[in-house]
Amino acid sequence: MKLQEGVFLVAIFFFAYTQQLVKGQHQPRKDCQTKCGNITIDYPFGISSGCYYPGDDSFSLTCDEKQNLYIGNKNEVKTFNHSSQLSFIFNRSSLCNDEQRNSTNETLIGYRLRGSFSLSANNKFYLVGCNALALLSTFGKKNYSTGCLSLCNALPEENGECNGVGCCKTDVSVRSDTNIFQYGSDRFVNQFNASEGQFKTSVYQFNPCTYAFLVEYGQFNYSSSKDLKNLRNLTSFPVSLDWSIGNKTCKQAGNTSICRENSECIDSTRGKGYICKCLEDFDGNPYLPNGCQDINECTTNSSIHKLIVPIPKPVDSRMVEASIASAHLILSFNQLAQIIYDVIRNHHRLLVPPDCR
Repeated sequence: MKLQEGVFLVAIFFFAYTQQLVKGQHQPRKDCQTKCGNITIDYPFGISSGCYYPGDDSFSLTCDEKQNLYIGNKNEVKTFNHSSQLSFIFNRSSLCNDEQRNSTNETLIGYRLRGSFSLSANNKFYLVGCNALALLSTFGKKNYSTGCLSLCNALPEENGECNGVGCCKTDVSVRSDTNIFQYGSDRFVNQFNASEGQFKTSVYQFNPCTYAFLVEYGQFNYSSSKDLKNLRNLTSFPVSLDWSIGNKTCKQAGNTSICRENSECIDSTRGKGYICKCLEDFDGNPYLPNGCQDINECTTNSSIHKLIVPIPKPVDSRMVEASIASAHLILSFNQLAQIIYDVIRNHHRLLVPPDCR
């Protein structure tokens, strides 16, 4: 058995040093690299010393010669933002057997997270395979395990559903003090005929391997015809992690918090540390001086600050009947859609800044 382990070196907090930090010192150098490939790097993350949050190497990044972004030496960053979540690339585990159930390739995946990170609830744990069980185990102050099983004796119908036939999934709810976890899968013994030395069914022919993996919600769509054979040759998936600043609450951090002008400090849902957020009607990076700017509701790209009124698409010439005040009117869908749009627009008209109309 091979054990692949991507290790986030545990952050060492220099307590005496961080106690001396004040808001004015929490700012990156002006010459910091802000791009790696197509990923924009926002403080408190940074690539070199003086460019990331001081005292916590969890926020130190590496951009290699191929313009791939990493935390540590092995953990590739797919996306991140300053709203307390990142997306990493994690490997999938696999177990492959021949027709005599001899293991031909088995990989168990294990990770150790740095102190400022924890698995987000915005992930799913998947198993792809027939007559198999997958298990995700975490280790911390309290150990935790979850998993699911999948059964099938023939190639399942292609319906895109991961419902326990060829594929199963479960929610991920991990304690924030858990920083070590591993996952893998195995076949059921009772699906193997020991006397004949073969599988009881012809599962091997269309499903030689089972796969277990974590993946960010909405980033995997199961297909029995494509995934049971070889998982479309995918070996890794994006996984969402939560992050926060330090181990103190906002109250404990007080004026040593790194939240800047026009922002507020919010206790992290991880159970330790805090995050910063721009005040209402402000947008930007709350960790930078003057990072939260007063927004222009007319031009901002943030949907939080815009009034969005859906405009129905034109519809073919089908008709609907409507009865209003005992009068029977025949309206096309296009006409009805325009009426609904006008009502919504008029109802919300006063919510739109005057200079945007």
